[in-house]
Parts: sequence; structure tokens; C-alpha cells
Amino acid sequence: MNETVATLVGNVASDIRTTTSQAGVPISSFRVASTTRRFDRGRGGWADVDTLYVTVVCWRGLAEHVAESLAKGDPVVVHGRMRMRQWTGEDGRSGTAVELEASTAGHDLSRGVSRFTRARPRDSERPGRSEADELAERVAREAVDDEPASADNGGATSAVAGDQPSGAAA
Repeated sequence: MNETVATLVGNVASDIRTTTSQAGVPISSFRVASTTRRFDRGRGGWADVDTLYVTVVCWRGLAEHVAESLAKGDPVVVHGRMRMRQWTGEDGRSGTAVELEASTAGHDLSRGVSRFTRARPRDSERPGRSEADELAERVAREAVDDEPASADNGGATSAVAGDQPSGAAA
């Protein structure tokens, strides 16, 4: 199945709304206004043509980071999966909503500066240790334990059994 991915550049046009799903997953959403600008030769200057309003939906860690980092009016760049959704209101009106399920979002640094603060991962975001992880760690520990200390052997390297040429004294 093909998915439509898009990158949207614009301004945050609403307050950031944050909630939690029934499963306890953080969700944030906000509207982005992206206005097309074209050069109008008749007027000799730039003119705003159309404004596209898109609802951006963020999940999990991105939802939390967006809620702390973005505010109404901020210039943003958002990338994710584009979706069209049909809706019907309680009053019987219907329409089409354009949504972008964000995989990444941030300030548009072509229009200002920002400072990055690395977030610490939550315990639930850390992957569980698998048997393979534990085995790899154990093998790495054993390899370190088996290596001779370089100060004890006068800089000589140790040979693995079978690596010495035939006839050499062991």
C-alpha cells in the first residue's frame, strides 16, 4: 500500500491541544497555516494567494515535545503521512479534513533561531533487552576478561592456539 508523505512549511495557527488515548498514549494536535506566495508583476511585488490549513497530529514522545516546544504563531516545518478524512458534524454538515500524521516537527530555522534540549527517554520508550542483547554483552565481557594486560606482557601480543607456525616453540 502506498502512503502519501508530505513536508509542510507554515505557521502554527492554533493552540497546541494535548490529550492521552485510552491506552495512555500522549497525543498532541494543532493547525498549520501554509500560505502560497507569488510574485505579482502587475503590482510589482509579492502577494499571498491561497492559505492551506492542515491539522497536524503527533503521537507519543513527539506529542510531548511539540506540546513543550511549539506555540501559536511559531514558524514550523512538519513531515509525515498525509490523510484525507470525511466528517459529519452533529448539525448534519459534512466536509473533508486534511490531516498530517507527523513523524517529525520543529521550528523553521530559515526564519529564526532555536535552542535544542535533548529529552531523556521515558522508561516505556526504551526497548526491552532481548536474549540476543544479553548474549552479545556476555560475549563482549568474556572477550575483555580473556585479553592479557598489555603492561604484564611487555607489549607482546598473545597468540591464539593454532596461530603459531609449525615447529615454533610454545
